[in-house]
Amino acid sequence: MTRTCSRPSLRPTRLPLLAVLLSALLPAAALAAPPLTFVMQVFPPFNDVKGGQPVGVFPEVLREVCAAMQTECKLEVYPWRRAYALAQSGMADGILLLLKTPQREQIFHMGAPVIQSSYVLYAQQQNPMRYTGPADLAGYTIGAYGPSGTSYAATDLIQAIPDARLEVEMDNPTALRKLRLGRYGAKGAVFINLDLALHLMKQEGDAGLKQVGEVQKVEYYIGLSRKKMSVRQAELFHATLRQLQRDGTVAAIARKHGLKAAAPR
Repeated sequence: MTRTCSRPSLRPTRLPLLAVLLSALLPAAALAAPPLTFVMQVFPPFNDVKGGQPVGVFPEVLREVCAAMQTECKLEVYPWRRAYALAQSGMADGILLLLKTPQREQIFHMGAPVIQSSYVLYAQQQNPMRYTGPADLAGYTIGAYGPSGTSYAATDLIQAIPDARLEVEMDNPTALRKLRLGRYGAKGAVFINLDLALHLMKQEGDAGLKQVGEVQKVEYYIGLSRKKMSVRQAELFHATLRQLQRDGTVAAIARKHGLKAAAPR
């Protein structure tokens, strides 16, 4: 487990905003509240760890939000299942990052999306398929990391496709490795986040793989545990995040990492 701590360092330009938000949403006693604890998995380029410290778009956005709120925040790194369980149970205040689903909205205060990305399909270079719609995947074996938002989206994609089959893998590199080796057969593909796939390709090379089409756009959120965080606290957090989106702070962080910020709402 990796830990880091974000201590508030309020920027003068945000003092008016903070005063309004605090007075409207939180009593004065809340300013002395204990640190907020967030959890994350390693999911580059969105979340990563370098030199023992969490880095990437979502850790940087979290630090900006906590600084603007004058709130101390801790960020801890775990495998996905452990991180999700801690946030779901209320052992942590929030989690970086989540896809929005009806089930997750019952567990987390979701707020506005932070980053926009997409799901794509990868296949072997010699595969002539170009994805234009679900029917193109008839008879295919699809690899996807899970259980996760990725595998849930892949399940939704293939559920009505004749003879399509999903293989859930322990991580994304394993899925791509099996695809390279032909383990999914002549009709094999991997369902994966585009930005993550590009990151992995830079590390390992395309090694005989190619992208064969975009399946769907996706947006990623910061989830705040309903069991741990009150509605008023969540409103303050998300109002602060929205302001950082509107003033361009989030977009600048995203551009630095080669990613696209979700449109301010």
